[in-house]
Amino acid sequence: MNAAGYSKGAEVVREYSLAAYQHTTEGWLTSLKKVWSQLQAVPGLLDELVDPKTSFSQRQSRLDALLSQDVPSDVRNYLYVMLRDDHINMLGDVVAEMTRLSAKGPDVEVARVTTAVQLTGEERREFQKHIQARYGDQVDIDFTVDAKILGGAVVHFGDRVIDGSLSARLEALHSKLRSIR
Repeated sequence: MNAAGYSKGAEVVREYSLAAYQHTTEGWLTSLKKVWSQLQAVPGLLDELVDPKTSFSQRQSRLDALLSQDVPSDVRNYLYVMLRDDHINMLGDVVAEMTRLSAKGPDVEVARVTTAVQLTGEERREFQKHIQARYGDQVDIDFTVDAKILGGAVVHFGDRVIDGSLSARLEALHSKLRSIR
């Protein structure tokens, strides 16, 4: 056993595993982050790449002009699939999700909390405490702001939606009043 508590065999296994991880996940993530950064740096480029009036081959050529030669072919093909399916504008979200998976593993669950206004750090901690008490400590939480909900919060967790927004309450009241007439 070494100081870290690994036997020589386990040390070798860990080294190989880390090398594979770095080559695959970290390599992909680094490449995709770089491409996303480049896409954002050119004003209007994302709009061009999802323009339905432009053929796929034209959009692919435009993307190719942006990609450096060091982008691996498997990453390049992945980007082509996103481009073909008109999802290239979601690359930033893919990078964020890959970063989360890389940090916390594939079993991490995500709760998406939407509020009408930006929450303070304390309010975020309170939400986190309540969500983790209900769903477990392995829940990661994304906070977003959408003024259209007027107030309250909407929580998306897997296929469940807890809509405590003011707009949902007003709509329910409106429906109830309409049914009374």
